[in-house]
Amino acid sequence: MILGTTKTIDLSTSSFERIVTDGSLYVDKTHMIEHFLRDSSAVHLITRHRRLGKTLNMDTLRCFLTDAADYRHLFKGLYIESSPVWEKANSAPVFYFDFKGLEPQRYKKHIFFQIAEYIVSYCDKENLPMAVADYLHNKDFDNPNGLLYLTESVYKATGKRSYILIDEYDKLLMDSYKSDKYEEIRDFETLFFSAGVKGNHYLQKALITGVMRISKESLFSGLNNIKVFDMFDDELYTNDYGFTESEVAELCDMAGLDTPTRATLKAWYNGIMVNGTPIYNTYSTVSFLDSGKFQCHWTRSGVMDTIADLLTEERMETLTRLLDGEQIEEPVERRVSVLGLMQKPQNSDFYSLLVQAGYLAMQKNPEHSETAYIDDFMLLSVPNKELAIAWQQFILKHAFTEPAAVLNIFRNHKNPKKFAEDLEKIFDDRMSVYDFEKPQDREKQKILERTYQQLMLVLLCAYGDSEKHPISNRESGDGRYDILVERREAYYIFELKSCDKAEQLENAAQQALQQINSKRYGAELDSEKLLIKIGMAFYGKQCRVVCE
Repeated sequence: MILGTTKTIDLSTSSFERIVTDGSLYVDKTHMIEHFLRDSSAVHLITRHRRLGKTLNMDTLRCFLTDAADYRHLFKGLYIESSPVWEKANSAPVFYFDFKGLEPQRYKKHIFFQIAEYIVSYCDKENLPMAVADYLHNKDFDNPNGLLYLTESVYKATGKRSYILIDEYDKLLMDSYKSDKYEEIRDFETLFFSAGVKGNHYLQKALITGVMRISKESLFSGLNNIKVFDMFDDELYTNDYGFTESEVAELCDMAGLDTPTRATLKAWYNGIMVNGTPIYNTYSTVSFLDSGKFQCHWTRSGVMDTIADLLTEERMETLTRLLDGEQIEEPVERRVSVLGLMQKPQNSDFYSLLVQAGYLAMQKNPEHSETAYIDDFMLLSVPNKELAIAWQQFILKHAFTEPAAVLNIFRNHKNPKKFAEDLEKIFDDRMSVYDFEKPQDREKQKILERTYQQLMLVLLCAYGDSEKHPISNRESGDGRYDILVERREAYYIFELKSCDKAEQLENAAQQALQQINSKRYGAELDSEKLLIKIGMAFYGKQCRVVCE
């Protein structure tokens, strides 16, 4: 069921009431309410990456359950109206907390005043339990029992058990993990959740959402009644966050999109995996329907800063290969260990961060046993064109201190001398994550040549206007070139050499160029299109480029 039309899209709100009242586009996700209420677990933790409608779903659930106002008319014609759980509509106190707006210096005050406001809205101040009255009177910001006090007070005033909804529980933690406030925030949240939802007889049910499934060592060690629904194996909420293939097909029908446009939409915004099922990015899909333009809506987040801090040469090489269209096996943990991120994380923590944040898609390797643990090697990939662009922007920002110069690398392609000078200048501004050693022997020299080759691939993969992904180590003519780039104006073939002395740079670059010619690299390419041949030689940070 879809309410509204593709001509009535409101991208500015996550308010279910406003969307329905204004006649804005709404894709029916009220199955989520039934899934939440019919599952027997008292506490649900749902983790999904950004832009999949977590906050809208949370507000929809709030509107359905709350007895503070009657919103049942908003659900007319939606799935939930005919569901067995319809009788629970407008039936109970519901308390919603949005953690993504909390500030590290004021988060306790913000939580306190929100709890106090909820208590006052339901309860007579004169009849509050003594502990609750003292909590309010003393403005006891440091007391982590706020949720317990709230649900107890409301139960004694109304005879009803409450629902607790907490959105983006991990945002404050992930934003503060490198600061001196992290341990304080972690300890407070741990006690806050434990007191509020563990063995709380005044609680009916709780829903907690976030991006990351943070390791129990950090937060949920005291909870034994929590059930986790994450991107790895969630079979309950699989279709409730993000758009499914059938929902996008209905939206495309409504918008009158032709087959090629639908295929492009899928290439841009589909591909993030939940329990092996590909889903569409909600916000990006709706943004396209609103504007008619394919754009990258994956705005910058704090996770990218964390990723940049954790980059190593090996991980940058893997990311480059992924951006080049490869699927790569890497270990992936179910949970992100914040303590691990603060120290030297294992690859399994690093790639778990990327998968859970939505930057990479993950699939089980069909060659693995069905009983293999999730932290065995999994197949990773860049899920769609939108995320490829996000990675390109990331590489330019974090790999080079002057990304503008990198973006102009091909501007002088008709002037070989100037083109070579531009390339050499860029490599003076090389990636900070590379600590090049001086080669001691031929074996080390070959290893360094592969490292420099990956560095070039990182740079070249940062372009979104090439005809194809950069291609490396492919047979051509009488040998194999290092890198081929096809752009609208020309083909570019790169051959790279590593030197053990700075004095050898000029000769090595010339040898690389001569190898392109003698081995006839690019012989199979379109002879009507310009072919630019580039020989590059490296010694440590120094680079020499010749081309023709």
